[in-house]
Order: sequence, then C-alpha cells, then structure tokens
Amino acid sequence: MNKRIYILFTFLAVTVLLMPHSGNAADFAKVGTVGTQFLKIPVGARGVGMGNAFSALSDDGTAMFWNPAGLIHIQGTTVSLENVQWLADIQYNAVAVAHNLNPSWSLGFFVTSLNSGEIERTTVERPEGTDSYFSVTDVMVGATAATQLTNKFSFGANIKYVRENLDDEIAAAWAVDVGTMYDTRWKTIKLSMNIRNFGPEMQLAGNFHDFNNGVRLDNPTEFLPYHFPMTFKMGFTAEPYKTEMHRLTIVGDLEHPNDNIERYNLGSEYAYQEMFFLRAGYTFRHDLLGLSTGMGAKWKGFGIDYAYSDFGILEMVQRFNISFTF
Repeated sequence: MNKRIYILFTFLAVTVLLMPHSGNAADFAKVGTVGTQFLKIPVGARGVGMGNAFSALSDDGTAMFWNPAGLIHIQGTTVSLENVQWLADIQYNAVAVAHNLNPSWSLGFFVTSLNSGEIERTTVERPEGTDSYFSVTDVMVGATAATQLTNKFSFGANIKYVRENLDDEIAAAWAVDVGTMYDTRWKTIKLSMNIRNFGPEMQLAGNFHDFNNGVRLDNPTEFLPYHFPMTFKMGFTAEPYKTEMHRLTIVGDLEHPNDNIERYNLGSEYAYQEMFFLRAGYTFRHDLLGLSTGMGAKWKGFGIDYAYSDFGILEMVQRFNISFTF
C-alpha cells in the first residue's frame, strides 16, 4: 500500500473513533465509573505548564507520558525525574529513561509511584477515628518503543504494568498506550492522535463485609471490577513566530475520557535562544482545573522545569522536573 494512502487511512480511522458523540450523550459525565485514578495525573512540568496540551509537541523524555510517538525526537540518552505535590498532600513521583538508537527508533523505560501518606481509619461505630492508620500506594512500570515510519509520520506504543494497593487489598493488570504524529510540512503544523490506558478490567482481590442500616452483614461480598481511565486525544501544534533568538509555539488538544465529557486544552510556549522558557495554558470544561503556567531553563544537556496548576476551590498543584541529556 502506498505510504501516503496508509498514513491518510490511519488518521481518518482514528479521527472517526475520536469524533465527539452528538446529542445529550456527549454531555453525560460518567464520573466514578473507573479506577486507578492516579493514571490521570499528568507527568511532565513542560506539558502541564501548557495546559496539558502536549500530545502533538511531545519531543522530550516525558513523551512517554503524553504521546509515545514523540519519543523518536529525542537526542542521545535522556533521563527525567519529577516530583508532583498533588492534592491533599499526596506525593507523586516519576522517573523516565530513554535512548535514541538511530533516526528510526527510540526506546524508553518509566516508573511512577503515588503515596497517599497515612489516612486515619474510621468505622461505623467510630466515625470520628480509631487511632489506626492505612495508606494507598500505586505503581506504574512500563516500556516504550517509537519508530519513524516516514519522514512525516511516527508511531509509538507503551506497555505498562499497573498495581494498586488500597490498604491490604491489591489489584494489578497490564495496559497499553498507542500514539501517532504527523508533520504536515505546511506552516509548521503537526498533528497527533493517541489512546492511553487501554486494557482489561481490574479487580481488587479478596472481599469485604457490607452494612445494612448500620448492621454488618454476615456474608462477605466480592469487590466489583472496574475499568482503566482510558483517554482519546487529538492534538495539533504550530510555530507562528520563530527566529534565531525567539520562538512562539501554540498547542491544542481535544481530550475524550471514558468517564467524563470532552475537554479542550490550549497552551503556548515562548523560548528565548532555546535556553529560557515561559509557558501558559488553559483547560476548558474541567470541573476544577483551569489556568496552568510554567517556566524552564536548559543548558548543556541539563534542564529544569516548573509548573503550577490552579484547581479552583482546592489547593494549587506544583511540580518540578529535572532532566539530563547526554
């Protein structure tokens, strides 16, 4: 099959899958119908600073967390470390290592972990607390492969192991991410499409005792299975202004989660001599998240990035990312 026809067919097929539904169904938010919520936390201060609209621009080590196809654009070997001060004092950390084998292939490996800290246990008899504590810990470990199929089209995929520990109960499963990038070679416009967290249902092992009007039932009940937070994204990026000293990049994403309504993310990045960066973005149709901003610096293979996200009535979220390229 002609490569151009193959690329066009691929993009048309994914576009149909990602098209928003019409009618009231498009505005129905199925909140609370999926688990492993930590997979929704974005990784990469650069992308977050641009309002989470990073899938078409992903060209650094954090591409594994946005669009694995973008990993083909890294140079040499890159290491990325990130700490996220998430809501309710939850700590979220990520490590990613990637290497560009040749112009056609890049490989990567990543680990993320979430720790809730100590949470006081409550019971029906003692809703004020029992002086005993538990915690929630989540882990994701995965590998990435990205390839340049043509001089315009790249493809990437993640395979990852996801484990969720809720006190003494454990659930684990495998999932995949798939992404594409297409350089139109027209006015610096690039397009992307990707699917994240595609996998089977997860189910906590063991069982629990339910209550009826405050009375504990004798027969234990199995935990119900739940889906991954699968997300479809379609994005674009363009550079309306670029000189040797200055660059302005704009980005946008259409995001369709399987448990909520469609969202629209818009952002921008200003670069001075490709050494200092200012970023800003906005997430539309989100319950809480709105404005995000960030900044960064890069010098001789070392980079540091910071992002701030405004969650309205909740506390702000800050994240720091450092990277090494050699």
